[in-house]
Amino acid sequence: MQSILDSIGNTPLLRLHRCAPANGAQLWLKLENLNPTGSVKDRMALAMIEGAERDSLISAGDTVVEYTGGSTGPALGLVCGAKGYRALIVIADCFTEERIQLMRALGADVDVIPSVEGPPKVTPQDIQNMVDRAAELAAQAGHYATDQFNNPYIIPGHRERLGREIWEQTEGRVTAFCHGMGTAGTVMGVSEALRPRGVFIQAHEPASSPAISGGEPGPFLIQGWTGMVMPHWDPEKVDHVEPIGDEEAIEMTLRLAREEGVFAGISTGANVVGAHRLAERLGPASVIVTLAADTGFKYMSVRPYAS
Repeated sequence: MQSILDSIGNTPLLRLHRCAPANGAQLWLKLENLNPTGSVKDRMALAMIEGAERDSLISAGDTVVEYTGGSTGPALGLVCGAKGYRALIVIADCFTEERIQLMRALGADVDVIPSVEGPPKVTPQDIQNMVDRAAELAAQAGHYATDQFNNPYIIPGHRERLGREIWEQTEGRVTAFCHGMGTAGTVMGVSEALRPRGVFIQAHEPASSPAISGGEPGPFLIQGWTGMVMPHWDPEKVDHVEPIGDEEAIEMTLRLAREEGVFAGISTGANVVGAHRLAERLGPASVIVTLAADTGFKYMSVRPYAS
């Protein structure tokens, strides 16, 4: 291995047993929490920066600007540090302090803005405020906005790497994939890889902010999701959208840690809740893959890990 960037991806696939669906369907968890910064977003950060380099959009010494819910920021800090760029990250104060500490530890400069309802509740307006602030900062000379909600390199990156890995690791036996949506890039990219092969694709959104399903936006606790209709969203690539509640996600997150040894964030618990419902829908013969999206170390100050 010549660079820390070589360790991104090719994560293992773990079959769940004690947290498996009751009907006997197979549920496999791809351990994206084992990426260098503990998140699937490491893949996205690498794809965005390498895409910009291929297209000559950034130069040595440039500042990369991005908004984050706390996983893309550390990922960009790592990638930019390894490649010699400065990372400037915008985050609202509704996200955990651990995320901000991790970004700074990895060399990123962090611009923290006030949130609408205060921690730990996230609202779609918080996301928009971060987007607006990042655009303002990126307008400066020598600054480049990766702009994850509109970035053209994310979906192809997940199609060619994450989607391919899932297909190869299951030896083509996967029948369904499900995952929550922040940018929707992961779901769209994996869908492009697997749906043409007959794999059922289910997307997850917060039950208290079900914008994709036509509901009203509102606050939620599943950090990393956005609760809005994001630019990458394409309903033609998804078979079903499942709303997931905060409390059931938190409960499953703790179960995964205590019963399976999977120490992950709240969105991972939400993914497994959604996978259980998908198993009920598709039956006991289904082989479902979802993601352990990020590490639990970024959630030590909030439920379920905080007392």
